[in-house]
Amino acid sequence: METAVIVTVILCVLCLIYAIHASNRFKQLHIKIQEAHADIEVMLIKRYDVLQQSLDAIKGYTAHEKKLMLGLIKARRGMTIAQTQKVLENQEQVLGNIRMVGEAYPQLSSSGLYMNLQQQITETNEHLAASKRLYHANVSLYNQAIAVFPACIIAGITGNRPQKFLKEENLAAKREIHLRYCRGRSLNPTDAWRLTNSGRLALFPNLTVPAEVI
Repeated sequence: METAVIVTVILCVLCLIYAIHASNRFKQLHIKIQEAHADIEVMLIKRYDVLQQSLDAIKGYTAHEKKLMLGLIKARRGMTIAQTQKVLENQEQVLGNIRMVGEAYPQLSSSGLYMNLQQQITETNEHLAASKRLYHANVSLYNQAIAVFPACIIAGITGNRPQKFLKEENLAAKREIHLRYCRGRSLNPTDAWRLTNSGRLALFPNLTVPAEVI
């Protein structure tokens, strides 16, 4: 009888230790998700500022800049995933519109200010893409951790629920924007090097790549 009691107590203690360990693991993974999401927000806020500067730069070239300005959703800290997704999609749309305006006005697209802003956007996009990859990786780890048995029991008791991924961008629409923007133009060595080494050159079949890059 005493042996059975001892065994029961030991099993209860082991279960308690496992529950605490699992709960702490869930919290750690959740914190990493929050940190990655915060990084995305920082990049969106930075890109929002650059997009606003770009909208200011196109004033005088088109009558549509006010409509574009009103259509740009302000990025901020503390957004939900749904709000973050909305801002992401909105910024991509506004960015595409700005690039099409630049295409329509060669004098604008060749100006130093416009080119500098486009370079800032490119750099911000690269950092944003890295932040999104980190966020998705952390969400995947978290969702897997709370789904397996017996951790799923602890997750249910502690209220841990699967986290949502950010939706992938509409690559077909983005490809069309890039083609309209880049059709008939040549890439400078720096841009061509970036596209070639990032695997994105396939998105630009009509571009001429400098010989020194190949």
